[in-house]
Amino acid sequence: MFETLVFTLAAGCSGLLICLYFWKKGQFEDCEDIKYQMFRDDECD
Repeated sequence: MFETLVFTLAAGCSGLLICLYFWKKGQFEDCEDIKYQMFRDDECD
């Protein structure tokens, strides 16, 4: 049971750190922009 607790805490902390890392990189600044991104992409020939 102790191993399960340690694994759960480690997984939660790693998820939090990953979320904070991408937040600092600006990944969540404009959530609405992703919907319109495919209309702006140029077609590759």
